[in-house]
Amino acid sequence: MRPTLSFHLQTIPNVPAIRQLYQLDGEIGEADVADFVLQRCRAQSGTDFIPFHLHHVVAIAGVLQQDGQTRLVQGLAADAGDEAAMLADWLSLLRDSRARLVSWDGARLELPVLRHRALVLGLPLAEQLRAGADSSSQVSLSEILSGGHAELATPQGELARLCGLPGEAELNGPRRWELYRAGDVGALAEHNARQAASCHLLWLRQQWVEGALDSGAHQACRQGLRAVVATQPEPHWRGWLADWPANAPQGD
Repeated sequence: MRPTLSFHLQTIPNVPAIRQLYQLDGEIGEADVADFVLQRCRAQSGTDFIPFHLHHVVAIAGVLQQDGQTRLVQGLAADAGDEAAMLADWLSLLRDSRARLVSWDGARLELPVLRHRALVLGLPLAEQLRAGADSSSQVSLSEILSGGHAELATPQGELARLCGLPGEAELNGPRRWELYRAGDVGALAEHNARQAASCHLLWLRQQWVEGALDSGAHQACRQGLRAVVATQPEPHWRGWLADWPANAPQGD
């Protein structure tokens, strides 16, 4: 079975880039700079989604399934200076593991953001992210399940709960920025890690219903993740496990 890395990332507005591109005075506070670009996006598209080149990655997390083992991988950029080092470590993991990248909505967010940040920061891309990469190297579950109809895509948390799995609502752009400004970047990282873990469970389930995993392999992979999460000392994982009863059957 090819190694799989189910992942998720969290971003905030890239204040230095916004200042540079829109020639905003240095005396304008960070909150006002971020509000400027969010208001601009709302006026242009009616949403809070900012262009790929104006994102700053503050947290990245994943579940690596490799050689029958399950591993949680987490990265946190507590300040702007940490982003390049965090992403360099992540890209190195991709190169070393040669894992298939699995995300919920990566084609619309995670993958383009990673490519843009790698270009700006001068970080060599892993093969899975390069132009012309084998389509099996990158999987966006939402895109597969919606048949490519992005406008009809289901929220990950809602589908996870319907499948009897832990799931929570995604944090929107203003909420991520609010947490970051309040110095609670740890909450962003915790939410991000749980999203990656829930994405991995949905991926395993999708592989099971499509026949790529038999029932035994599906259950073994699920239990592997449960065992790893149960060893995590952070309290937020206990709530995640509580939403996924140990005796819940695969077909729930």
